[in-house]
Amino acid sequence: MTAGAGRPAIGRAGLAVLVLLQLAVTAAPLALLPVLGLQVARMEASRMGATPAFWTALVLAAPAVTTLAMTPAWTVLARRLSLSSLVVWTGLLSAASCGLIALATEPLLLVVGRLVQGLAGSGVVLALAFRATGGSAGRGFTLMQQAVSAGCLLGPLAGGLAFERGGIGGLMLACAGLILVLTLAAARAARGLAAEPEAPRARADTRDAPTLLPLLLAGTCGSAGAFAFVAFFPTWASAHDAGLYTPGLIGLLHSLSWAVALLILPLWARGLDGAAPVLALGLSLVGCGLAYAGVPLGLGLAGIVALRLLQGAVFAGQAPALFAAAEKAGPSRTTALARARAGLTVGQLLGPVAAGLALAPLGPSGPLLVAAGLSLAGALALVPVLLAPHPVARSRAP
Repeated sequence: MTAGAGRPAIGRAGLAVLVLLQLAVTAAPLALLPVLGLQVARMEASRMGATPAFWTALVLAAPAVTTLAMTPAWTVLARRLSLSSLVVWTGLLSAASCGLIALATEPLLLVVGRLVQGLAGSGVVLALAFRATGGSAGRGFTLMQQAVSAGCLLGPLAGGLAFERGGIGGLMLACAGLILVLTLAAARAARGLAAEPEAPRARADTRDAPTLLPLLLAGTCGSAGAFAFVAFFPTWASAHDAGLYTPGLIGLLHSLSWAVALLILPLWARGLDGAAPVLALGLSLVGCGLAYAGVPLGLGLAGIVALRLLQGAVFAGQAPALFAAAEKAGPSRTTALARARAGLTVGQLLGPVAAGLALAPLGPSGPLLVAAGLSLAGALALVPVLLAPHPVARSRAP
């Protein structure tokens, strides 16, 4: 696994292929999620001895199981396989996941397809690939997040249109084919890149190691808050004014958040390259918490639009800042990014559960306040890191 001399470069064409592959592996699973409950109901899951709600929850949770199970394996795989081979791994399994979902006639096969999605580990492998392209941590991770944001915007739109026309299976097969083509091109472009730097930090240098835990806690809380908000904002909106907040308007507000994220991410890249990533992560968490907490205040439609735009802008930098900070604190780049990704996955599971518990006692605003509290708790977890005279809190990106 050699990276070549100096700072490796992938070229514009290779970088474009990586962006398209990240967009595809993000958009494909998200095409299914908005219509998942309806798709499971069409399969008449109740004939299998369980309710459609049970199977829907199982399908939703499946990728998290294999994502977490794979976390310790990535360090070993990165030592034994080239980055190009890892890209092939993630692309083949991502395509296989799409294929299984396309061919599924019962919910159990949907579960299997989603388990394979978690095994693919695109969130780890492509983060390593973007980081290894020769740019700084800020530019690499924010470019990746732009592709993720585009996938989050396009996937649900394509899935909704395909479902209305009975074409989810065809869409998923098309995604599988596209991912395979992009994987071959991306693997070729990544042949000169390495998952780890040529001169990794000596293991004897453990000053940064204690910092990783609060970073992971902050990332988990931030992810939990975001997913709690997304899950329960429609509940609040319908209870607040069902006539105004139609499903179409709720979807539009969600899309606006991702659109502003796409536009603002280049500014986050400059900030991450010019300032401490831990500080950037803290600012993102505080901004998200305030945006979530502001929604129940009854600011009217214009106020809600402004808050959703603010939330999209500040949330955009959260994952890039976490990855950049974790890379500096972890024992190796691969280990740090894998653990950061696992933390985000845990947050995706815990956030909606925690917010759901607040719905009955606190009403529709309760889950949004929980989302705000989770995000602010993540910011609080960073206070000891920011106050300590610590390298990871003050260093500039390489």
